[in-house]
Amino acid sequence: MIGRKKDKEQRPSAFVELRVFSSRMEAEMAQEILNRAGVPSIIQSDDIAVFGPGHATAPAGAKLLVRQEDLDLAGRLIEGIV
Repeated sequence: MIGRKKDKEQRPSAFVELRVFSSRMEAEMAQEILNRAGVPSIIQSDDIAVFGPGHATAPAGAKLLVRQEDLDLAGRLIEGIV
């Protein structure tokens, strides 16, 4: 309906930084653990993956982002890796 405000449950969740990795490959390994647990995530990185995923370090690191409500669970899932 036009002009109708979205309910809180309908708004997209904000993604927040979970951890910064030195390479995209490390971030992708952690992301795979989250994927298997059903936790949505996004990787943000300045690398352009010229040689394929994960082969170069990212100058500013590769940020792994998760939804705010998944932050605690995601932190526990990847605790101790890389």
